Amino acid sequence: MGNMFKLAAILFIVGGIAAGALAFFNSFTKPAIEKLKAETETAAREYVLNGIVPEDKISSVIYEKDSVEVNGSFEYFYKVKENEESFGHIAYIFLAKGSGFSGVVETMVCTGPEFKINRIKVLKHTETPGLGAEAQTIKYGDKEPFFETWFKDKNSSKVVVEKDDSSSPDKVQSLTGATITTRAVCKSINDYTELVKKALEKSVQEEVIYIGDPSKVVEVDMVKLQAQRDSIENAQAQISAGGK
Repeated sequence: MGNMFKLAAILFIVGGIAAGALAFFNSFTKPAIEKLKAETETAAREYVLNGIVPEDKISSVIYEKDSVEVNGSFEYFYKVKENEESFGHIAYIFLAKGSGFSGVVETMVCTGPEFKINRIKVLKHTETPGLGAEAQTIKYGDKEPFFETWFKDKNSSKVVVEKDDSSSPDKVQSLTGATITTRAVCKSINDYTELVKKALEKSVQEEVIYIGDPSKVVEVDMVKLQAQRDSIENAQAQISAGGK
C-alpha cells in the first residue's frame, strides 16, 4: 500500500512538472505562432486579391473588417476598396472552413462584388498525401496549385463538385480519389458566402478599417461617413443641374 501511494505521489509530481514546463514554453511560443498565422493569412489575402487589383497596388488597398457568426463565435471577413476615395467594394475576402476526410480544410477565398470567385488558396488541411493533399500541389511549370485554378470565375454561392451536378456552370472537377476533400472546399465556400451576404445586408453603423497594414487600425463612424457621402453627392447633383 505504501509503495502505491509513493508511486502516485511521484506521478503527481512528474505530471505537475510536465504541465508547468508546457505552460512555460507555451507562453513563449504562442505569440510567435499567432504572429506567423497572421502573416500567413495576410499573404494569402494579397495572393487571392491579385487579379482584381494589380500586384503593385495591393499593399495600398483599404480593407473594411467585418465579422460573421459561426457556431456561436465570430470570424472576420474583409470588404475591399481600391482607395480612400472610392465608395463601392471591389472584392470580398473570407476564410472558409469545412470538414474534409481527415480534418478541417481552411480556404482563403476572394470574390468580386457579384460573388464570382477571383482566386482561392487552401491554407490548412490534414488530408491524405497523394489524395486530398493534392489541393496544394503545384505541377511542374505551373505557378499555382492546379486545384485552385478550377474555382476561378465560379459563383461562390453555387460552386459544386461535377459528380454532384454535371450540368452546373459552376461545377469543378474533384481531386482524383479525394471527392470528399473537394466537396468540403465547395461546401465551405458556399456556406461562408451566404454568411457574408447576410452580414452585408445588415445595417452596420460602425466598422473597423485598416489600410494595407492590418496593424494600422482606425475606428470609423459609418453613419457620419454616409452623411458626408450623401452631402457630396447632393452637391455634385446641384452643380450638374446648374450647368444645364
